Amino acid sequence: MRKIIFSSVVPHAFKIIKKSVKKIFKLEVNELKQFNLKKMLKINVNINQVGSDRIANAISVINYKDNFIVLDFGTATTFDVVLKNTYKGGIIAPGVNLSLNTLISKAKLIPNIKLTKIKNIIGNNTQSAVKSGFYWGYKGLIDNIINMIEKETKKEFKIIFTGGLSHLFKDIINKKIKIDKDLTIKGLLKLID
Repeated sequence: MRKIIFSSVVPHAFKIIKKSVKKIFKLEVNELKQFNLKKMLKINVNINQVGSDRIANAISVINYKDNFIVLDFGTATTFDVVLKNTYKGGIIAPGVNLSLNTLISKAKLIPNIKLTKIKNIIGNNTQSAVKSGFYWGYKGLIDNIINMIEKETKKEFKIIFTGGLSHLFKDIINKKIKIDKDLTIKGLLKLID
């Protein structure tokens, strides 16, 4: 039996894809939240207000013994807290590229910049100053939020990074980090096993 599972945070796009797949391939498409998730993952928040990608990431990491913080560098920078097999909630911060592109579009004297690692904190021109602000600023945001999660929960966590810019921050964060670019897909596959 062939199954199609979809993780969507854009309801309008999901409806179009679902309709197209049904018409072309004669197959039903189910969105992740249509599954009975309670068998695998306890969710301590309003599931309607959590993106399916974040739930898929949580499903991917659960092993019933460890606690995880999943940090996803997407349109938003999200932190999701998983305590053993319970999705506890999370944090949503502005996405790195979204913030950078907004700054570039609103501040006319800032040139197009592609964020890369930067060694120095003090920039000697506009480009290096912006890179430093984003690179070191997000490093501070990430370290601080992880520390605050640990302090609030009084627990230790395994830290997993996923998403587009995860490689930029892996080696400067003050914790041991694992990168898994396929986390969301792995969570979907785990759900239908």
